[in-house]
Amino acid sequence: MSRKPDLRAISSVILDADGDFDEVRILGGLDSRGSLNAKTVNVKGSIKLQGSLWAVDIEVLGGVKAGADIIADGNIIIHGGIDIEGKVKGKLIKIFGGIDAGEDIEGNIINVRGGIQSKGNVKAVETLEVVGGVSASGNIIAGEIISVGGFKADRNVKAIGAIETRGVIEVEGDVECSSFTFKIGGPSYINGRLQADHIKIEIDEGFRRDAFLKVNEIVSPNRIEIDYVIAERIICPKIKAGENCRIGETIDKSYQP
Repeated sequence: MSRKPDLRAISSVILDADGDFDEVRILGGLDSRGSLNAKTVNVKGSIKLQGSLWAVDIEVLGGVKAGADIIADGNIIIHGGIDIEGKVKGKLIKIFGGIDAGEDIEGNIINVRGGIQSKGNVKAVETLEVVGGVSASGNIIAGEIISVGGFKADRNVKAIGAIETRGVIEVEGDVECSSFTFKIGGPSYINGRLQADHIKIEIDEGFRRDAFLKVNEIVSPNRIEIDYVIAERIICPKIKAGENCRIGETIDKSYQP
């Protein structure tokens, strides 16, 4: 089987159609009217594609704009931002300029500076770590979630391990995890249930005057610590509640919801 050709350039490259290469190494930028498939993609400038980008490993020092998907069997490392119409999928997704995706974002580890916006789901098998917040039209699911800037989900937020966040959260469904730590930075809500083994909710430094968390139900098998919380119902053995809480109903842990 013959080896695919390489694409190497010391300046920017324009492709008029789909490209299929072994290695792509460009010191400038890349502009393509089609899709690009390669084993390795290393571009020092930015990439603009009308189609998709497929590779084993992708590293771009600029940003990436694509009309379809960005998919890698290995790592996706983008030092600028990503703006695509399709999905992003890789083992390690590390982005320094934010992600705006028209579909799902999936990886083993997702580490983003600049925030995430997805019109689909955001899924990380191990860790989802974001500075700038996470917004998903579907679910946010991860092994653990660390978010500076909070998160927004039109469905549910679930983590096998801990959720640690500060800022604002807006969740239309439920939030489930083993440990939930939230520093409130503005008006926040969970329309469904917050369920975790350990829960600590407090106001963030420099908070807005109207900062609070409104939640329909909180469930925990252990003692919880909360402040600036408005809850319709809380089910747990013991509560340490600040004077800024408003709680409709409390039920002992033996109750089965």
